[in-house]
Amino acid sequence: MARNKLTISFDGFEEIMEKLDRATADTKEVTERALQKSYDVVTPNIEKAIAPHHLTGQTEQSLAKSEKVEWEGTKAYIKVGFNISKGGLASIFLMYGTPRMQPDKKLYNSIYGSSTKKKVKKVQEEIFQEELRKVMG
Repeated sequence: MARNKLTISFDGFEEIMEKLDRATADTKEVTERALQKSYDVVTPNIEKAIAPHHLTGQTEQSLAKSEKVEWEGTKAYIKVGFNISKGGLASIFLMYGTPRMQPDKKLYNSIYGSSTKKKVKKVQEEIFQEELRKVMG
């Protein structure tokens, strides 16, 4: 399974997490909410970008559509993108191109683009800031 993993990543994350921890906020719940919202921001754009490539539908079906946050110790992540072992191999050729086919930049950018990364960081930061305001009064 070679899917991408979204993690929490924005400027000032460590400081906000420290403040939330000191205020005894439920940092695990906030982290999961931020990751789930990030997933909800990214996945519809991937669905739109893959739609024109509907030949067999296999690649579309390999798209992660109902993922949940997973934890490895204190690190959390959520999987996004295509499941290679379930028919998503073609997504690699679509995103990066082949000698006979141009890469689909729209599909690539829906996962890796700077605009996508900015949206994810913004959503995550907003959720953490909101929680910080809530617990700090």
